[in-house]
Amino acid sequence: MNAPRPQSWMLAALLLLLCACTPTPEPRLRLGTTPWPGNEPLFLGQQLGLLPAGRVHLVEYMSSAQLMRAFRNGAIDAVTTTLEDVLSLEQLGHEPKVVLVLDISVGADCVMARPDMESLAALKGRRIRTEESLLGMYMLTRVLEQAGLRREDVRLDISPMEPQVAAWQRGELDAVVTSEPYCQRLASVGARKLFDSSRLPGEIVDVVVVRKEFLEAWPRHVDTLLHGWFATLAWKQQHPQEATQRMAGRLGLDPQHFQEALSGVRFMDEQAQHSLLTGAQPGLRETLERMGEVLRHHQLLPGLPGRTESSRMIDAAPLLRVSP
Repeated sequence: MNAPRPQSWMLAALLLLLCACTPTPEPRLRLGTTPWPGNEPLFLGQQLGLLPAGRVHLVEYMSSAQLMRAFRNGAIDAVTTTLEDVLSLEQLGHEPKVVLVLDISVGADCVMARPDMESLAALKGRRIRTEESLLGMYMLTRVLEQAGLRREDVRLDISPMEPQVAAWQRGELDAVVTSEPYCQRLASVGARKLFDSSRLPGEIVDVVVVRKEFLEAWPRHVDTLLHGWFATLAWKQQHPQEATQRMAGRLGLDPQHFQEALSGVRFMDEQAQHSLLTGAQPGLRETLERMGEVLRHHQLLPGLPGRTESSRMIDAAPLLRVSP
């Protein structure tokens, strides 16, 4: 048998040494989103280079159901979502951490209805579509509550948001529980707005949730996200027309209709972030606890514990590093 050549041993040793010295590439923060005016500054920030794509990778899903499934399965590290889903993720043991409040819906979530339906009472016996999401069911529950109706009083159709306009034009629906940009799209084919989130003040809050393990392993990536978000909001305020032009096209709306959709969203500045996320009694803590009570009462999250441990769902450390 031939002895190995010395050169072969040296080459193998050199390759092992090179492999040992090569640093492991940093992962990007995979942030999942859905179409929503309040998420558009994230995409604007990447266009402007204020939110580096090398650190934060935006992944857009067409429905909340797809988005939450991706987070639960580990396909993404963070999501833009509402407090209902935060409570659901906590209940399922995913240890969600709210690191940023994006906005509060002040009209951008809506119920669109047939033109002849002039009041919430007209929903009785009608075909109502909502998305397969906790937010959709929460909105429907609150709307029926204000109408003095029960879920059994309506014909409920649970389907994805995307085909809503086509189903509406085929005459399959009488009302739709939805959100922007779909409110605008349905209005363009004759639907009227019967109800919106301005009548549920402070109840629909959009946040960024990061998986605990990622936040602990790569905190600077989360800091980059917050830096980029605040920088983009500042740029948007300084260049409102250009910002609207850039953001409108991505949602398939003209600038005027996009601006109307955006008027139903109130973004949270740095001062508001501190009020909501920091201190001994952060404002978001009370909102989470109140939301938990509503979800339990209406059996939308039946397994939710009697007392919501909201403080462990909030992590203000990134905010305090970025905006002391």
